[in-house]
Amino acid sequence: MTEKKWISVDPIHCHQRLPKNTLVDKLRILSDDKSECELLLKIKPKELDFFFDHEIDHIPGMVEVNALRQSALALAHLVYDVPMNYVAVIDWLDVQLYSFGELNIETIANIRLAEKKQAVNRMEFVLDGLLLQGSNLLMRMKGKLIAFSPEFAKKIRYKKATVNDVAKATRQPELKQAEQSVVEIHIIIKPQEFEQACEAIDRTLRNKAINKYGLVPLYYTFDEEDNEARICLLFIDPKLLGDFVVEKIRRIKGVEGTQVRLTLDGKVYPKGVIALAEAKEELFSSHIFLKVDPVLDDSVWHSLSLLPSTSEVFPTWCMRDFYDYDRDISLRVMGESKNAIGKYITNHIKTIKGISVIRIKFMKKLIKIQSDQYLLDIAKKWIRE
Repeated sequence: MTEKKWISVDPIHCHQRLPKNTLVDKLRILSDDKSECELLLKIKPKELDFFFDHEIDHIPGMVEVNALRQSALALAHLVYDVPMNYVAVIDWLDVQLYSFGELNIETIANIRLAEKKQAVNRMEFVLDGLLLQGSNLLMRMKGKLIAFSPEFAKKIRYKKATVNDVAKATRQPELKQAEQSVVEIHIIIKPQEFEQACEAIDRTLRNKAINKYGLVPLYYTFDEEDNEARICLLFIDPKLLGDFVVEKIRRIKGVEGTQVRLTLDGKVYPKGVIALAEAKEELFSSHIFLKVDPVLDDSVWHSLSLLPSTSEVFPTWCMRDFYDYDRDISLRVMGESKNAIGKYITNHIKTIKGISVIRIKFMKKLIKIQSDQYLLDIAKKWIRE
């Protein structure tokens, strides 16, 4: 983590009156352009009577939401130069909760400025925040904060919106929130440095310093024969993902090449992802490269979307392949053995009309980064049937 000077946060910066209700202790700017900041939170149950009015052994979700809301206000005033007499309002929020926040553990917020607009009497900020306890991601909250001058605020204070007004309104581009996506990073490693590079990959994925890239590592697999490793993770922002590859992965000693593959034009199998979360580490990951008859493209995609899971084998996702014109689709299938996967390919994939199996690549050993329950929680919340 970059060492930067901490800035103290007072209640007034969070629009609070009492210190005990102020959830932000201090903040620091991580990037030269002020687009990335970190805030240290102070959540003391004995001082928060409203939220802790009953026996509870974790941080309530609404406390976490309020902590990021106060963090946004503190950044607006202390980093982005919003005058203290401006009226701040929340335009919209998108909140995703991932895991329980434990009491008496250091909790931080990593917040990235996604967009900023400034005009006379009005300042707008779209902020993307992660709430973290070490490497454990508690929550992600993205939202838009608007600050008005006192004079302008009086003019719009009594403006009303009806249900019909909202229904007829066209959604603005800045309100289109990017959903999290699965990503694969392929890494080619020098044979003589394969073992050390894999150890470095493991340390990198488990280091909380990667939190600033908005990533949730799920697992990685490797193939000692071809000196290749593949990382699977959830990402929020393509740019931050690219920064992660350049700043962290490509700097690992022994790495000769990297390639990023997204499921943005593909199919995710909900049952397969949940099965993956429950899987053992001895699992085999197979990457099946398919050539498709252009005439039957639509029917092929429909057939692939109906691929079943069995007791031994399950598909996780497939995607268009933009990098190698010798194949059209990459399909990911997990299984307990190569033999079981081979039978699955024969019985369920090769029988699809319009498909040719070009190559099957096996990756041995599944190394999980998150706990089974955490992976299950993410799978169930992120995946939609």
